[in-house]
This record gives sequence, structure tokens and C-alpha cells, in this order.
Amino acid sequence: MKKNTSIELNRILNNKTLGSSELESLLNSYFFSIRNNQSKIKNSMSLVKNKLGYFATINSYLNNLNEQLKGNKKTSLEKFFQEYSSKTEKETEIIFNKINLHLAKVDSVLTLSRSGNVLGILKLWYKNNKNLKVVVCESRPKYEGRLAAKELAKLGIKVDLITDAMMAIFVPKVDSAIVGADSVLINGNVINKVGSQALALFCKEYKKPFYVVTSRSKFSKKNKFKIKKDNPKEIWDKRTKNLSINNIYFEEVPKKLITKIFTD
Repeated sequence: MKKNTSIELNRILNNKTLGSSELESLLNSYFFSIRNNQSKIKNSMSLVKNKLGYFATINSYLNNLNEQLKGNKKTSLEKFFQEYSSKTEKETEIIFNKINLHLAKVDSVLTLSRSGNVLGILKLWYKNNKNLKVVVCESRPKYEGRLAAKELAKLGIKVDLITDAMMAIFVPKVDSAIVGADSVLINGNVINKVGSQALALFCKEYKKPFYVVTSRSKFSKKNKFKIKKDNPKEIWDKRTKNLSINNIYFEEVPKKLITKIFTD
């Protein structure tokens, strides 16, 4: 049993296709499964902090969980996990009710990567508008966009899957763009998957709204963002003299390029 639980945690920690909200949900389920072993919970929290601590929402979750552990009450700990399990659905409904006022004349939208908040909004949106059409950038190098496109298409939504480099062709054809956020800095700038800033710039050029949907837990206390490079082999696994390969997952989108941020 211990071995299986360890494998489950490792899969969560090494997942590079899900958004931070969905990772948070998986972590909550994992911690709930080991709720009777506080020593294991604390050890696992350290692993999560080291691996996923750059996500504002994960940090917020860990801080809240740590406060619950200080209380040392089994009943309050179980209640904490149970409340978190339904948190995402409630957040999505609140955000949708706010952004819905701006979507009355919107039938087509462009997005990128795979944000749990964006997917939730699009699903609710489609219930109200069967004419909805979504353009999804595939989002290299892990192609999370492909997963999002497939999930939306299964619901009956008309989806166009494109490469990230095709953004400039499709932005003029849609009514707006909508993305999630991995965090929001104190200055209002948004940190999200690479390609988000390019999309925001294209939206500005073609006078299209650029919306961000995110939960309040992703609002960070940081005012600066440091670019982090990931495994270059995810881009190209060939070694060539004088050739450097850059693999960057996240970038900063200036507040001035964002039409509006919707949160719970």
C-alpha cells in the first residue's frame, strides 16, 4: 500500500500537462487517502513544496493544510479535505457568472494550454451557447492543448486545434481570447504558459478582448517573476555544437495587455 501511494504522489509531482488547479485537486485526494498518517502528510508536503512550490495555488493549499495540522484534530482535517474537493466546482460557477455578462455576443474564442478554470468556464458557456467554437493552441512541448481540445470536442463543442505559431492567423477570426493563470503578481501581471504574452499582444493588435480566469488562491504575494528553464530534451534531444536549446514553460503577461481578470 505504501508503495502504491508513493507512486501516486510521484505521478502528481511530475505531471506537466495539468493546470495548477487540477494538480491541487489531485493533491487533496492524495492527502485525504493518507489522512490518518500525519507524519506521512508532513513528509509529502515537503516533497510537494520543493517540486510544485512555484505555483501560488499549491502554496496556498499547503499553508492552509499546515494550519489544519497544527489543530491536530482528525475531524477538522477530514472536513478540510472534503471542503476542498468541492471548491473548484464552486469557484468555476462564481467566475462564470461574472464573465458571462461579457460573453453575450461572443461565439468564438481562442485559448492555449490546458487550464482547469478555462475548461470549466467553456463547459458552462456551451450549455448556454451551442454555437460556441473554440480554437486551441496545442502548447508545446507537452501538448496540453491537445488534451484540452479532445476533452472539449467530446462534449460536442466545435474545436480547431492549431500550432502555437498559427495564433496570428486565427486571432482575427475569433471574438475573444481566454486563458487561465498559474499566478497573479502583486502588480497585476499574470504568469501563465508560454505563448500567453504573444496571444495578448495579437489581441491588442487586432482589438480583441483578452480575458484571464483564475481563482483567488493564485494571487501571489510576489512582485517579480523569474524565468525557469526546463529539460531541453523536451524540445529536441539532439546535441549539436554551438546550439543551445531553451525550454521555458511560463512567462509574464503585463497587466496593460489584459482586458479583465475574472476571479471568485
